[in-house]
Amino acid sequence: MNALKKKVQAFLADEQGATAVEYGMMVALIAAIIVGTVALIGQNLGTAFTTVLTALTGG
Repeated sequence: MNALKKKVQAFLADEQGATAVEYGMMVALIAAIIVGTVALIGQNLGTAFTTVLTALTGG
């Protein structure tokens, strides 16, 4: 029974899995920031191209 208790304590003290979860959360956050930035820049860039096109065509 003592050996089982030591194994459970060693398992609970192991932080290797927590590191993988932290990296996963960081990757998800970075991906969300990239998606938001691309969406924002995409809208502004579309508006800028439309403005230039209108100015060039004289419309």
